[in-house]
Amino acid sequence: MKRFLFATILAASALFVSAQHCTTLWPYVYPEFMDGTLYLAGQEKLNAKFNIHVQESRLHYLDKGIIKEALNKDIVMVTIGNDIYMVVDGSVMKVVGSEERGFVATLILGDFDSLFNSSGAYGASSSSSAVMKLSSIDIGGKQIVNHMMLREGRDEGIPLPLKYKYFIVTKGEVYPATRRGISKELDKEESKEFRKFVRSNNINWSDPQSMLAILDFFNK
Repeated sequence: MKRFLFATILAASALFVSAQHCTTLWPYVYPEFMDGTLYLAGQEKLNAKFNIHVQESRLHYLDKGIIKEALNKDIVMVTIGNDIYMVVDGSVMKVVGSEERGFVATLILGDFDSLFNSSGAYGASSSSSAVMKLSSIDIGGKQIVNHMMLREGRDEGIPLPLKYKYFIVTKGEVYPATRRGISKELDKEESKEFRKFVRSNNINWSDPQSMLAILDFFNK
């Protein structure tokens, strides 16, 4: 089973999907629910139409026209079209680069803060006012779970930008895929060696394939 899952990951496409369709009434990675297969703990699987909800990075699927949410603790892996998603650090993340020693994943979230904060900066902390405003609007897939009703009204929502965060997963550990993020997880000597490694390998922190080279550092 593990060999099959890894082979599937290695064959997965790493291309991002356009996010122009994403709104508060359609807060999903894909413009439609897409055919896929959910692999569950205990080697069970579910074939259905899936999408990734970007409020908290959760897996949603259709069951007789009703949108339901899969429990993260039960998910081993899910394929959606040609893409692969796995649960990493409690969130459903897209695998954007992989090899036998580990993989690079991206967390895709809706930037709800930018809808209500004047700065609109990614990563800005939510003000109490922003939280109140968020609770006052309808979020598709949450308050509204009828698929056809949601699909027909999705363009009436507020356009929702997306933000992406990369992570490196290897040896059962998860590291934020930034120079500073990884250094914080290392001791003083390891951090020194890591800086040398990054300089000598010319890592591109916006390129998942380039970031795969970091697996060499963790698997010496």
